[in-house]
Amino acid sequence: MSQTTVPKSQKLLETFRTRGYVEYKGLFTEAEAKSLIEDIKQAETIDGVSGLNKGAMTFYSGVYYKNPSLQAVVSHPKVINFIKQVIGDDFWVRWDQAVAKGPGAGTFPWHQDNAYNYLQDEHFQLWIALTKTTADNGGLWLEPKSQSKLLSHDRVGNHMVYQGKPRSPILIEAEPGDAILFSSLTLHSTTPNVTQDTRWAYVIEYMSCKDIDPSVTAPYFIVARDGQPVAEFVHRYEGRLKLKNHLKYWRLYLSNLKRQFLGK
Repeated sequence: MSQTTVPKSQKLLETFRTRGYVEYKGLFTEAEAKSLIEDIKQAETIDGVSGLNKGAMTFYSGVYYKNPSLQAVVSHPKVINFIKQVIGDDFWVRWDQAVAKGPGAGTFPWHQDNAYNYLQDEHFQLWIALTKTTADNGGLWLEPKSQSKLLSHDRVGNHMVYQGKPRSPILIEAEPGDAILFSSLTLHSTTPNVTQDTRWAYVIEYMSCKDIDPSVTAPYFIVARDGQPVAEFVHRYEGRLKLKNHLKYWRLYLSNLKRQFLGK
């Protein structure tokens, strides 16, 4: 995999905090993006068939977990050196998924990712275009400056849908290998694919080692420590040892205990 020079800017974090996202053109080469699609197709998922699958839109979730090639991608130095400027020096992969949006696939509604996973902390989505992304083939839309808080959503089928209407959404047009890093609180959506080609994207969700996702069990895949790239499965890390992190989710833990011991 190529060693793309990572852009360095003192204003990168400021830009991210202001807009809720930053772009990186050419994080991967077109050849690397094509190879990623093949790796994803061959990977074993940990979630099986996703409940988000709909029509010509297919989700491949948890594909890095048992695949060394994809583990090398999500922990690659050029990826880590880019996103550590926003996340900080220590972080792990909480989840990943690839999306194949085929011809005729419809809209994926406006939402914030925290509305789906109920997490109390912000995490960070690295959205990588594996094919050309346009307004016609199911392109990614973002609402700048929407990341300040969790907004109201309605559950519609298996989807969480933002109750309001974005004020000034922007389309992220991308070539294969381009990437966008955005907050889990940034409103986003993808539009219908009206072309005859499938649009592919790979999304890796990173979380600071200061924070936890109580739904993820060990081992945890650490990809950065002290600002340096690593690729290591561990059974505990800093955030898991902090009582205050677990207290955020006491209602969830209590509910799980009730189901386990009382059958409720």
